[in-house]
Amino acid sequence: MLSSVPPLLELNSPLEVLVNNSARRACSSLVRAHYWKWGGIYLPLENNVFVASPEDTFLQLAHDFDFPELLLLGYELCGSYRFPVFGGETSYGRSVCMTAESLQRALDGREGMHGIKRVRLTLRYLLLNPASPMETVLVLMLILPPRLGGYGFPAPELNMRCYVDECGITYYIPDLWWRYRNVVLEYFGGRDHTELHDMVSDNLRRNDLLDKGQQVLVAVHEHLISGASMDHLATQLSHQLGLGEIDMTREARERRRELRTRLLRWEGRLPRRG
Repeated sequence: MLSSVPPLLELNSPLEVLVNNSARRACSSLVRAHYWKWGGIYLPLENNVFVASPEDTFLQLAHDFDFPELLLLGYELCGSYRFPVFGGETSYGRSVCMTAESLQRALDGREGMHGIKRVRLTLRYLLLNPASPMETVLVLMLILPPRLGGYGFPAPELNMRCYVDECGITYYIPDLWWRYRNVVLEYFGGRDHTELHDMVSDNLRRNDLLDKGQQVLVAVHEHLISGASMDHLATQLSHQLGLGEIDMTREARERRRELRTRLLRWEGRLPRRG
């Protein structure tokens, strides 16, 4: 991974290095080598520094991350946002790093790898085009099965064009869209929707979507931090989608609370793992 000595002196040591041959696991004060038989793809950062591809990074972390953490990572890599780092702000409009298809291809020849079953489970719920962390939390709360703390709704399309004129020119991009049922769920929260201009634009968009036969529901931050509010929203959405009643037993509500707590750890308002 690192091919010459001078750059090593500029990095913190010992370096953690992956090797594909157990005979190469010699360690020193400069390098601590770890055998990993699965190999992988490594991308150059500089002339002598390489980093694992997003897919390989995901596979390596699958053994250590719990399932909600792995889902959050998967959505971040498949999305156009990046979680805040070192107390910074969430960044938006970033390039997509990974797709469900590229992750699926990365599994070829990796049977028996630690965490592989968790990765395959993640792939069942990995959707394209998430645009914000809270949108991701909302989606996962809705589509994960009840046994995992979700509501078990069918997966929506995320941030896809919804045309509102006969010529196919004017369109909006709903946050969550169940196209087959003409149901839209918009997330309004955080700084993205606090300015007056944004609020006016959001409401005009909602009116146009309603005028074109789309049923529009709105989610806000309060839904994601309150179990009762989220249950109420899920009940409304279930009615719009023509689904059954929401399980309101104590056990189901506790599973949902636990999932919500884990998914919201990134905000810093809840304790982080470990």
